[in-house]
Amino acid sequence: MRKSDNKLTTCYTSLECNSCKILQKRKFTDGDFVFSSSENCSDCDGKMMITKIFGVTMD
Repeated sequence: MRKSDNKLTTCYTSLECNSCKILQKRKFTDGDFVFSSSENCSDCDGKMMITKIFGVTMD
């Protein structure tokens, strides 16, 4: 495959709970930015914080 071929990249957001430290991954949505507070934790109802935004390239 040549480098000029189009590849599909999917963006994800990594979240961590401030209370129980559980990690979750979800698809990126507009308005996400690192170190912002997001939704509530599904386990302990604490606040989730965005820790990383990354992309995965499919061949």
